[in-house]
Order: sequence, then structure tokens, then C-alpha cells
Amino acid sequence: MKRATICATVLGLVLAPAAMADILLANPGPANNGGSPNWAIFFDLEAAGSSLFVTHMKTASTAAANSNFNVEVFTRVGTALGGGVGGGAGSSSAGWTSLGTVPATQGGTSSGISLLIDIPDILVPANSIVGVAVRFTVAGPRYFGTGTPPYSIYQDANLKLTTGDARSAPFTTTGSFFASRALVGELHYEFVPAPGAMALLGAAAFIGRRRRR
Repeated sequence: MKRATICATVLGLVLAPAAMADILLANPGPANNGGSPNWAIFFDLEAAGSSLFVTHMKTASTAAANSNFNVEVFTRVGTALGGGVGGGAGSSSAGWTSLGTVPATQGGTSSGISLLIDIPDILVPANSIVGVAVRFTVAGPRYFGTGTPPYSIYQDANLKLTTGDARSAPFTTTGSFFASRALVGELHYEFVPAPGAMALLGAAAFIGRRRRR
């Protein structure tokens, strides 16, 4: 019984940071512009004092109500923004890493905001900028912005979002480039467990194994 109590206590300490998940709201919409399948939107994420994982998002798309589409998430060290068609980080695949493609479902409004998408976790180290690209297939992105307004910034005490660019042929020097085009939706994030917490997790697992013997 004592080991079970210790194990539960340790796990509670370890899992506490996960309970500190939060939501950063981007442009509330409605989106007033958009692209086609295979287009990508680009934005920057910057963490303040603690490293974060961005784990989920909502984003506007051209999909019909309640229909499915896919998003592929890419990241890079440093900004994703700027440069025009022939320049900037988004004009080349150099430095980018694909985290994977995941399914998404449109909300109840055509060309509106999606349901919550479980994206591959994006690690945003403390005091660092991570560039992000989200490429859409089946449907295209929707976003906010016309003309050439300045980038939009949305932030709380932990996470800063600078948004954004849209490219019709991402990671190439062809196609069209539009800025700024703001993400319509939201980002969900949680704190990265401290190394000490990970050590406690290992200790809890060891205690559990000893108890089962």
C-alpha cells in the first residue's frame, strides 16, 4: 500500500505540468481570403520563459461543412516568414522538417474553422523562434487578410504567434506569395516537463514494477 501511495504521488507530480495546458487564440475570423489544395500557411512561434509543445490547432479551410481534409506540419529553426516568392524560408525546403500529415475535419460551416486537430507536437524551446508551415491537401487554407497589411501578433504570457504568409507552391521559388495572411483559429499548448519530472516518472515506473513482482 505504501508503494502504491508513493507511486500515485510521484505520478501526480509528473503529470501536473500536463494539466497546465492552455489555448492561444489567433484571428477569430471569419476568414476573408483563401487558397487551394497544396497551398501552405506560414507563421512563427516564440516561447517565453518555458519550453512548450504545441499539440493541437484549429484552422480555417475551404472544406465543406463536416468534411475531411489533411494537413502536413513542417518546422524549422528561426523565422518562417518573409522574402516574397523567390526568397525567404518558405521558398526552399532547406532547413525544414516534416513532422507528419494528420487528418482534419471541418466544423459545421463550409469554409469556416475546423474542429480541433491533433497535430504532431511542435517543440518550441524557451526564448526561441520556431518557424511553422502547414500544408493543406484535399481542401485549401482559409485565412484573414487582403493586400499587404503588417503581420499580426497574438500572444499570452507563455507563447507568441506571428502570422503569417501564404504560398501556393510552398518550398519553391514559383507560384504566388501573399503577406500578411493571418491564421484563423487557435493553438493548444502545454509545458515541456522539466528533466527532474522525467526522472520522477522513471522512479514511479520502477516502483510500480517492484510492486507487481
